[in-house]
This record gives sequence, structure tokens and C-alpha cells, in this order.
Amino acid sequence: MSDNPLPYVLETITDEYVLKVPRKIGKYQYMKTLGRGSFAAVILLQHTVTKKLFACKVVSREFLQRLNIFVRFEQEVRIMQSMKHESIVAVEEVVYDPDHIYLILEYCSHGDLFQMICQCGPYREPELQRVFKKIVEGLDYIHSHSVAHRDLKPENILLDDDFNPKIADFGLCHELSAKKLLMTPCGSPFYAPPEIINNEKYDGKLSDIWSLGVVLFTMATGSLPWTEPNQTALFLQIEQCDFTIPSDVSPPIQALINMMMVKDPKLRPSTKEILNSPWLCNDEDLTTSPTPLKASKFSSLNTKSTADHLQNTASMKRPLIVRPALKNSSSLKATDLPQIANLIRKVPPRRKNSNH
Repeated sequence: MSDNPLPYVLETITDEYVLKVPRKIGKYQYMKTLGRGSFAAVILLQHTVTKKLFACKVVSREFLQRLNIFVRFEQEVRIMQSMKHESIVAVEEVVYDPDHIYLILEYCSHGDLFQMICQCGPYREPELQRVFKKIVEGLDYIHSHSVAHRDLKPENILLDDDFNPKIADFGLCHELSAKKLLMTPCGSPFYAPPEIINNEKYDGKLSDIWSLGVVLFTMATGSLPWTEPNQTALFLQIEQCDFTIPSDVSPPIQALINMMMVKDPKLRPSTKEILNSPWLCNDEDLTTSPTPLKASKFSSLNTKSTADHLQNTASMKRPLIVRPALKNSSSLKATDLPQIANLIRKVPPRRKNSNH
């Protein structure tokens, strides 16, 4: 039996769908598999000359046509290629062969924001301010090109070598027409605004702003705003804007979350208004270079430098991160999308948020 490996790697996507990924794709060499979705595999490639690493989304032409999402994938590729911003994952190139399409992307070595929060807990405020501002700048760029992302969540925000955020996954994005509302509910319900939960027409940009508010809540607290893993109860919580911001979150961050997560979409701020908010306009901590997360960014989780902190640590009931059953975390009318675990907040009973 030969010790030589096969010239391809088999990636099982479903019981009926197996991708045959070549070990050599143009000028790139297959290194390992990073993940699998509902219709694609994401692999790590190395440029054979420069030795630079890239991520690559591999999809089957046949499977795209079978799922009737070929046009949607083409739109994702076209829009991603047009986006040139430091807070958006860059497209290096697109490679085609008779069976597959290879979307070769900037490689973000520190995974996604969801994984980082699960592993390290909530962000300390100086780094939270720096990272969140970059996310808003990326979304502002997207909105300035008349595009709504529609699936903004920590899983779709990647972190590069320096822990800078990069917005990714434009599979549900939509090019917007002036004053035209959208109708198709999509994305994760945990980050969806009340108007989508209620199956109403919605403004794509203002829907993104709500999702951005949930992202900020999650980064600041290490949990989602919602306490209900049951879908019916969860939807009711979202419809009623029934959430409580923990008291240890600073007032400027609380104010910004409340601005974004308001029930009436017309009352939500634009990305430019968020960038001009008092908290993000304070640039004192934004000029410092990023530092490794576990070494310094989250060191305050264990620090005991002041009596006040000791008292708070002893008395606070920290939210726990859990992974709900898949049946409770499926996407809204997007059965062909991966079902990704999310953060659920487990806290004692509390009163309804009075600001909403």
C-alpha cells in the first residue's frame, strides 16, 4: 500500500454531499480544514511562493444549483470583492474549476469573536472600545455602499493576528434600494430585531443596528441579553425588548446599547451617529496598540486590586455561557444555513427593562 496521500481531501458536508477538495489549488497548497458549513468547507491554504496563509471557502457548483442558491453565492462573492476596508475580510482572489468555486480570503488567525468571548469572557472596556469602534467603522462602510449585512453576530466577526475585528460572511447581505423595505426574515433569531421576529417589513440598515447592539451587549457582558432558550419565550422577550443590562457595565456603554436596541427602528441611530457617540468619541484608549488577550486584556477578570472590586466579585452573579439545543438555535427561514450555537444568559429573575 502506497504511503503517498491522495491528491484530494474528502470533506463530508451532509450524508449525501461530500466535497472532494484538491490538495493543490492553483498557486496554493492545502494545509488543513478550518470548518464546515451547510454547503461549504473552509480550509487553510498556503501560497506556494510567498508562504502566506489564506482561508478558502470551497463550494460545489452542483450543490449550489441543487439548493437553488447559486445566484445568492455569486452576489456574496461580488459584494465581498467590492468591499475594501480594514474591518472587512478581504478577498484575495476567486479560483474556479469545473466542479468547484474557491473563494480565497484573508486569514484571521484568532478565530471569531464568539470563540474569543467563550474562551476569555467579556472584554475590558479600553479594548472593547477599540474593537467595537472598528466593527462600527466596517458596518458604516458597508451601509455607505447601500448594502445591509443581515447576519451580524460574533460568529461572523473574525479576529486577525493583532486581534483586530473583520466582518465576514456576506451570504445573507442585500443591496438596498432607496426607501424600499425588505420582507425576507433571515439570520440568527438571537440577533434579530423585533420587526423581523414579528415577520414585518424592515429596513435592512436599521435591522443591522439592532444586531450591532446585541453584539456590543455580548462583548461587554460575555452573554446574550436573552434568558429564554425556548423559541416562543425567546421571541416574546425580543418583541418586548425585555432585557436588563448588568449594573457593572459602564453608563456610556449602557446608553449606547439602549440607543441601538430600541423597539422602534426609526429611533435607532445610524452608524455615523454611533461613531459620534460620547463613548466612541473618547479616543484616549483607542491609540494604544492591541495586546494579547489572555496576557492583559482579560487580566481584570482575576485581579483583586481594590476593595470595591473584591466586593463586586463576591456579590455579582455572573452569566453563564451555554450552548442551547440545535432545535432552539435554528436560523429564521434559512434552513440551508449552518445551525450555530449561541450564548444564552442565565441570571436570576429580573424586572423588565424600563427604557423600552
